[in-house]
Amino acid sequence: MARPIRETPILFGEDARRFIARMQERHPETPEARARRLRNYEIFQKAFEDGMREKRAREAANGGVDPWFRHVEFPKDSKL
Repeated sequence: MARPIRETPILFGEDARRFIARMQERHPETPEARARRLRNYEIFQKAFEDGMREKRAREAANGGVDPWFRHVEFPKDSKL
């Protein structure tokens, strides 16, 4: 069984000042890092869209049911 989550500590004095200073620092993204992040996002988005297109095609071919998930049993109170 999981342990309960501890309460977030309250910062005082020098710790609080350091925390506030750290939060106000700007850490700009380099153009290379931004380009890499956007490229990765586009790759992921394309893979997701391709997968959804295949899923919709399977459902259309099988009367609205995706045969890949035929063996999955959903809970009775599920809205799926």
